[in-house]
Formats: sequence, structure tokens, C-alpha cells
Amino acid sequence: MGDHIFLKVLGVTIIALAAALWLPGGQPPEEYKNLPWQIEVTPDGLSQVFGVTLGKSTLSDVENQFQEPAEISLFATDAGERVVEAYFNTVTLNGFKAKIVVTLGFSGEELQGMYDRGERISSLAQGKRKVTLSGNDLAQAKQTPVVALTYLPRIDLAESTVIKRFGEPAEKRMEADGKVEHWLYPDKGLDVVMYAEAR
Repeated sequence: MGDHIFLKVLGVTIIALAAALWLPGGQPPEEYKNLPWQIEVTPDGLSQVFGVTLGKSTLSDVENQFQEPAEISLFATDAGERVVEAYFNTVTLNGFKAKIVVTLGFSGEELQGMYDRGERISSLAQGKRKVTLSGNDLAQAKQTPVVALTYLPRIDLAESTVIKRFGEPAEKRMEADGKVEHWLYPDKGLDVVMYAEAR
């Protein structure tokens, strides 16, 4: 996973590259399920995608859904930010391979305690640290709801394809470096991140 920390993602995130087309040669049959653009909002306002309901499905549920164990780590910054993420290196859904990162719904107090109990701390770039959780905290993580999901496809996406699948975004926000743009779909809890130069 490298030193990526997704601290600002509040809903489903799809990391995309504005280049080639997704699903060249036509659309998939309608009966296909668990595709990235098949996002539903439950009556209580929760986003649901890939068979995962954010804020409700636990990490154990997600591992069962993806049929792959997750690599769980706590990430911290010098600014005091803490987040527990579970990383799936290869998830195949309907023939599409992707890496997936999910964020777990711990409180700030819980995260600090897990940080203090961490078994090993590795320094990453730019004042970030990766913490190996204790056995008890790993067990707790398995039973904790997932609050955000980041989907990193192994194919490139064109802007036109994103619009075709998700529609026009409600808002576009460019990051300060001018290389990363966020397409926001608040009705779906979705942030599509478009990279101009890199995956």
C-alpha cells in the first residue's frame, strides 16, 4: 500500500486515471452485479456498493464478500491524525481486478489507544507512520464497521466513461497542485479522484 493515507474520504472513492476506456467494446449485461457504478443508497441514507454497506458491514463481512483476507494497519501523522485501514491487494469482481482500501469506524479515543498499544511503528515519508496493531486490536478491527471504501481499478478510465457511468458530478474540486481533481457525487457518497498524470 506504500505510504498512502486516505484521511479525507467520507464515502466511496474511486481512484481513476483520465486516459483509456472502461469496458471497451460494449456494456456488460444488466444482470452483472457488484460493478463500481452500481451504488445504492439505503432508506437510512447509507451507501451500498460491492455488497458492502458503509457504516454497517464489518471488516469481517467485507473479507467474506471479497473472499480475501485484509492487511490491517493504523496510519498516523505528525499532525495527530489517526486512521485504521484494511488493504485488499487483489479483488476480482465480475472479471475486474482492483485494489481496495477500506477505512474502519473507530473514534479518536479508540485510535489513540490502538496507537499506544501498537507492536511496531514504521516511519514513512512526510511525517507519516505505519503502526502494526496488537492482537486484541486486530480482533476488534474485524468486528468494526467499514465507513469508507476506496476502489483502485487496474484499468484506466476516461472522463467520458466516468460521466457515462456516474453522470455529471455535482461539483469538481481541483487540488492545489493542479494535478488531482475530485468529482463529487454527494447523493451517492462518492468522490471520483481523477489523476492527470499518474494512476
